Amino acid sequence: MKIFFLSNQNSCRSQMAEAILRSYDKNLEIYSAGIDPVDHVSPVAIQVMAEIGISLNPQVPQHYSKFDDIEFDYLITVGDGTVEQLKVPPIKCKRKMHLGFHNPYKNAKNKEEIRQKCREIRDEIKTEMDYFYHRILKKQIEKSV
Repeated sequence: MKIFFLSNQNSCRSQMAEAILRSYDKNLEIYSAGIDPVDHVSPVAIQVMAEIGISLNPQVPQHYSKFDDIEFDYLITVGDGTVEQLKVPPIKCKRKMHLGFHNPYKNAKNKEEIRQKCREIRDEIKTEMDYFYHRILKKQIEKSV
């Protein structure tokens, strides 16, 4: 089972989703990338994930084109707004999902507010990944065994 998380920058939300889903099942092939990736993972994302015992080190944001040769079972876009607003590039996949998580950096006034928004987004992502893994993926994995 191959899952690909796509976001704009691959510095926060897609990194968190990848790490959370990986924490459920080490046998899944999980990747994340950005449409226009930055050069580092958000230090705040690293901190808030460490609070729940999940490490984002030594992750580095990737460009989606690095994965051109792979066909994914799921392409999951994470980001503000609708999937149309993300301008999703052509990625080979069997199924697509969009999870609209707000950008924790947008309109934040200070570092503590960013940290709090990142915690909220982390918890939303965890809830979605719990559902996705336990209600969708596990059933598909069990059918294929």
